[in-house]
Amino acid sequence: MREPKINPWRIIWKTLLVLLVVNFVYPWLKVPNFSAISLYNSVFPGRQRLPFGENPGLSYNLTLDDINAMFDSHRIAAADATAEYSIVLIGDSSIWGTLLENDQTIAARLQAIIDSRLSTRDEPTRVYNLGYPTISVLKDLVIVDQALRYEPDMVIWFVTLNSLVKDSYKDAPIVLNNPEKTNAVINKYALDIGELPRQNYWERTFINQRRSIYDRIHLQLLAPMWASTGIDQYIPEEFSPAARDLDADDAYEGIAGDSISEGDLDISVIANFIEKNPDVEVIVVNEPILISTGENSEIRYNLYYPRWAFDSYREFLSTKFAEMEIQYIDLWDAVPEFLFTNSAIHYNEQGVDIVSEKIYSFIEKDLRSK
Repeated sequence: MREPKINPWRIIWKTLLVLLVVNFVYPWLKVPNFSAISLYNSVFPGRQRLPFGENPGLSYNLTLDDINAMFDSHRIAAADATAEYSIVLIGDSSIWGTLLENDQTIAARLQAIIDSRLSTRDEPTRVYNLGYPTISVLKDLVIVDQALRYEPDMVIWFVTLNSLVKDSYKDAPIVLNNPEKTNAVINKYALDIGELPRQNYWERTFINQRRSIYDRIHLQLLAPMWASTGIDQYIPEEFSPAARDLDADDAYEGIAGDSISEGDLDISVIANFIEKNPDVEVIVVNEPILISTGENSEIRYNLYYPRWAFDSYREFLSTKFAEMEIQYIDLWDAVPEFLFTNSAIHYNEQGVDIVSEKIYSFIEKDLRSK
């Protein structure tokens, strides 16, 4: 009996047809919940910080836009809200831990302090690092709103002037690349921020989402190496230190006048979150900055901030949060200049220890009473 001839062209055309159907139907498909198929918190432990990195081969980490996948890879996804008191840390790369190992971040040091000094508590306290590089209070809100599904008891929210200045979100890729989630948050908290443009049909097709799909798979493939090494960041032996000698320029973000006003900042992002979530204790921290003693340091504190702008911002924040009865701690000058590393907001493990001790002192009474 003769074998039927195989027509390669027919196979090619059928394959192309299937791919075309998948591509154009994909925008309407319900993609399964990533946590149901995530290797993290099941086969392998969850990550201690959200995925971020540009060198997967050295850091076993990568930057992706899928917030669900990011959270599903994090250890918070395995949290048991009924059996622990959970503290979530929100902020920028200084909280995430640039140039710091996992056990050197503020979240890790705060956890170690709590474990050593409050070991007699019946209910364990867990500290979760949800800091994420890029400075934007709206980015922080998108992340902390996602974290609400894990029922945190306390949120410690680190801010700085650049994160609160209006329109800071326009430089935050995680916000811009997640218009649906961002718009949902804008509407949920009644923010005076225009909605982001939604993705059109073509942008949601399979061919245009292929990078996002690849990144989800890639993150899973990195799980074994992360689990065996604990490495999630490439830390070079040498780096360019933060500038200490500064330009004689006192301009800031095109803001006219000599003071920062309410119209320049987006503090409603924090205030509205607190109002909407009364069961969550929120503490706002003005994070430490490098205070230069170098050239033109009488004009600028550092590369980011002229003195007039930052002084005005601190006065405004202190007054406004006191009026709103929002818990607030100002740590702007807590870390000495020599402990800062590659930017005006990144400091080494000694700086982390200073900040962690001050945070613990602020929350110790609350923790003992729980």
